[in-house]
Amino acid sequence: MEFLQNIKLIQGGMGVYVSNWRLAKSVAMEKPGVTAGTVSGTALDVVHIRLLQLGDPGGHLRRALAAFDEKFGVEIGRTILEKYFIEGGKAPAERFRYGPKQTVHTQDGNTTFPMQSGLSAPIYLALDEELIELLIATSFAEVWLAKEGHAGNIFINFLNKVEIPLIFAMYGAMLAGVDGIVVGAGNPDGLPAVCTQLAQHATVAHELSVLYRESGESFILPFDPRLIAAGKLARTPLKRPAFLAIVSLENLVNALVQSPSQAPDGFIIEHHTAGGHNAAPQGPMKKDELGQPIYSELDEPDLIAIRQTEKPFWLAGGYGSQARLQLALNAGAVGVQTGSIFAMAEESGISPTHRIAIFNELKKGTPDSALVQTSLYSPTGFPFKVAQLNNTLADDEVYEARRRLCDLGFLQQRGLTKADENGSRRMFQRCSAAPIQDFVSKRGLPFNTDGKRCLCNGLLSGVGLGQMGTQSGDHAEEPAIVTLGNNLDGIRRLSRQGQAQYWAKNVVEDILG
Repeated sequence: MEFLQNIKLIQGGMGVYVSNWRLAKSVAMEKPGVTAGTVSGTALDVVHIRLLQLGDPGGHLRRALAAFDEKFGVEIGRTILEKYFIEGGKAPAERFRYGPKQTVHTQDGNTTFPMQSGLSAPIYLALDEELIELLIATSFAEVWLAKEGHAGNIFINFLNKVEIPLIFAMYGAMLAGVDGIVVGAGNPDGLPAVCTQLAQHATVAHELSVLYRESGESFILPFDPRLIAAGKLARTPLKRPAFLAIVSLENLVNALVQSPSQAPDGFIIEHHTAGGHNAAPQGPMKKDELGQPIYSELDEPDLIAIRQTEKPFWLAGGYGSQARLQLALNAGAVGVQTGSIFAMAEESGISPTHRIAIFNELKKGTPDSALVQTSLYSPTGFPFKVAQLNNTLADDEVYEARRRLCDLGFLQQRGLTKADENGSRRMFQRCSAAPIQDFVSKRGLPFNTDGKRCLCNGLLSGVGLGQMGTQSGDHAEEPAIVTLGNNLDGIRRLSRQGQAQYWAKNVVEDILG
């Protein structure tokens, strides 16, 4: 993975479709080999389904899905188009059609599991083939579009917490020739080895987290690429992409370097000031007067210890400037990853409405600490950065007025019911942002629902893909949620304090010179 040593700037893989293929492509083409553009792999199946229902502006998804079918001699892309594409787009008030929900079952189709005691054989789970094909094809399409027409580096970013689609979406990205896979929000141990195995189209397995399981029980989601489309996707070996783990402290770096399976090829050391999900503070949770988690010196990474692993690393969280890049290089890093400054570029997926709202706050002189705050809104339990914008889920009145529902379920937890009289348990999926009674009925505690926002719907609305009609009123759209990091200096500088728009190339020039 020698090419990693040349990459000075990695564009962050932000949110749901904020880091879209247009942004990633623009970054990768600016200084090929020195930059890496990153697409967000989160919820691409839903994103692409909704773009197709909007008429696929520009025809880009149709072109990418046609390329997928032509390359592998399949009709998966055509089937997706027949099911979801709407010529000219749906009516504005019409609801988006849903794709297959990400739920697992046993390999014979059941969701019931007998009680087991002591160490037991793994319990193997499965997904419907329609969902697997959709995950593979949409991940391929996003990477293919980002890589089209140039030789720059394209990465894809995943959340480890969104477990079910992970190995299938990784495979789709690899089919498109992705150069790097980046995984954060959890411990990605085992996934570097999965990358190596998928490059040979070998069968892989991913253990899913399941609450209330018995001691010794494990729930495994396997994937054999040779069973998809009669093996047509698995005819020739693939390029094995670099695997980068996003971590916050040196202890996880050391553990992953010593992994019994395979170590990551490098690390992104993300400070808690970065946007999106952050690691929780070390030690007991303490909050400030605004309810934000309080971080301390215990949450600062030991860069000397990380450098001693001899693995390449990049620093993230407030590193969007030449001065901070130089600081990272002086600390032994290969370069930096930066997200928020790219999130406000014109190629980003953030809707113009919310980008303008943020620029207006900058014009007014709103301080960074007031504009972006660390919340405990996320159903994952991770702290989550939120831009404090009116008419979004950051507004308590908007949150209180929103009807709770969980119709997408990317951040759901899986768990098992208590055993019935026959010793059988059923698997359920729950979310603390769902209706409270639904959460409680699935062994949840009511206080864990306090203040939880629906990030799935909110983030989709933030990029102009919000569902219609799930709230009161036929034309009501799901309220948005927007995430940025704490350090907005780069955005202020390039936008002239919110008075001017800018593009990805301006960010690259500003940081790399």
